[in-house]
Amino acid sequence: MNEPTKIAGATPPEPEVDYVSLKAGQTIGRYEIVSVLGQGGFGITYRARDVQLGREVAIKEYLPSALAVRQDGSTVLPRTTKMADDFGWGRDRFVTEGRTLASLHRVPAIVQVFDFLEANGTAYIVMELLSGATLEDRINTGGRLKPEEVDRILWPLLDGLEQVHAAGFLHRDIKPANILLDAAGNPTLIDFGASRAAMVGRTAAMTAIFTPGYAAAEQMTSAKQGPWTDIYGLSATIYHAIAGKAPPNALDRMLDDGYEPLARIASPGFSPGLLAGIDAGLTVAARDRPQSIAGWRPILGMTSAPEPGATMVMGKADDSPAGRVPVLGPSTPPVAAETSLSPPPRAKSKAGLWAGIAVVLLLALGGGGYYAIATRGPDPEMVKARAAAEAAEEARRQAAEEADKLRAEKAEQDAKAKTEQEARAKANLEAKQKADAEAARRQFEEDTRRKVENEIAEKKRADEEAQRKAAEEVAARQKAIEDARKATEFVAGNFDHFGKTLMLIGLKDRSGEIRLQGVDSVDDPALHKLAADALAAQPRNLRCRQTDRLTDGTPLYRCLITKRTAKDGLADIPDSDRDDLALVLVRTGLLLASCDAPRSYADAEDDARGSKQYLWSRVTVPDYKRRCTR
Repeated sequence: MNEPTKIAGATPPEPEVDYVSLKAGQTIGRYEIVSVLGQGGFGITYRARDVQLGREVAIKEYLPSALAVRQDGSTVLPRTTKMADDFGWGRDRFVTEGRTLASLHRVPAIVQVFDFLEANGTAYIVMELLSGATLEDRINTGGRLKPEEVDRILWPLLDGLEQVHAAGFLHRDIKPANILLDAAGNPTLIDFGASRAAMVGRTAAMTAIFTPGYAAAEQMTSAKQGPWTDIYGLSATIYHAIAGKAPPNALDRMLDDGYEPLARIASPGFSPGLLAGIDAGLTVAARDRPQSIAGWRPILGMTSAPEPGATMVMGKADDSPAGRVPVLGPSTPPVAAETSLSPPPRAKSKAGLWAGIAVVLLLALGGGGYYAIATRGPDPEMVKARAAAEAAEEARRQAAEEADKLRAEKAEQDAKAKTEQEARAKANLEAKQKADAEAARRQFEEDTRRKVENEIAEKKRADEEAQRKAAEEVAARQKAIEDARKATEFVAGNFDHFGKTLMLIGLKDRSGEIRLQGVDSVDDPALHKLAADALAAQPRNLRCRQTDRLTDGTPLYRCLITKRTAKDGLADIPDSDRDDLALVLVRTGLLLASCDAPRSYADAEDDARGSKQYLWSRVTVPDYKRRCTR
């Protein structure tokens, strides 16, 4: 379950009164509680005041509701002795998270952690109190983001995440609701979920924290997670900001990928590299994604889209970072900064010496020096200087070789001592492991016996429950069939007459008239007589079933009529040997198909209109087209 991600601004919401959270006025070290900002399954976030520095802060308290309870209004205790290990293990991960974040000073776009401490039997992380709305609120109220807004959000987040990853840390829950925007649109990433993810992996009492649409596939499995996992979450977030909707669930994409590339749906103005980079970051398979922020930047910075079928090399963690490239349309590639390679110590020393000699020589010779050297040969002083320089260089080289030799001997001695120490430690460890293994074997046998007994009992209960549910499902299906049968109204009988319109038909064995479904009203006495004569020319039998109702409650029927070639026993003829009455009348040009009639009605009507049968000698084509659009 996600923690509350929206840190309140200047005016906090009215806190709910409960018996779990700390009350206003209580203190945690030098911090005084002011109000509750949010509460989730992993802990509680408070608005508090630092009484020493006189500033307001946000404090996150470790209190997993599935594992712990509060006692006497302040102390947090495990719910049971069985849960004590999981509670303590998670508290240690929570403190480690606070220590890591506190070590990151002024990282761009990352919420700043001031302090972490342990008190009341649990742990707390003290953060800066931020104001503003989340990116999710911005998208919900303002729709898709413009290129310059995405540019203002993306690059600071890349800079901040790169430093977080360098510290060996992951966010694991990047989504629009966890990005806070200030008045100028600058982002801050909040609500890190590393310790929550660790808890979910350890105990079944905790619920998974990933958010569908923004979580990579490896977060839903036991696969390894890394910077590429946060890259997927950030890509999904930027995709939502550009496309106005979140990408499909990664798990669904593994079965049937309905992902729409940004290049196809993005508004004009975004650079092709940015769109291609987001698509690359949303690759389902982790191995095919950029593996680090540094390796992702070159793709985001491309000034043109890759050719179809081109191979993009995803950078590793040690790739050189690309410069920041705006997402505002095609742009000029960043000019690489000039670099200089320092020569090895000897070459550098010798080169410096020769450079000094050259400068002195040029100053001494002046304008005509070159002519003198060219005609008289090497200067004696120049020869002496060169010999002295080479002798000094040789002495320095010999001294360096001697130092390297001494260091190698020292390293060999240290390695030998370390090997002996490791051998002793290994022997002690093997003895301890052997004893532990024997104890673990006995414990395993006992645990296995109990597990088998419990599984047998659980299977018996599950079988009984499955049988009960199966019986209930059979009874429910039978009742549904019976109810459906009772709800269906059948009308059977011989044809009697047409009513005021061809839609209304009378049956000899039924009072009143029934209304056909799928045809429009036609009030034409000549057509009525023609239809009545056609049906009365030979005995027929109708069988009608109610299929719908008009808005005024009038029932509509679909009627099947015996064929003209049918023999006696008309009422016993199966429905498969009957004709659809409405379709017959449409095909013979006596009825108009309604605007929402089946396609077969419309095709039959087109044929009748083409041969100008009956009705079509009375209805003009413009009138027909105005009736409804096919």
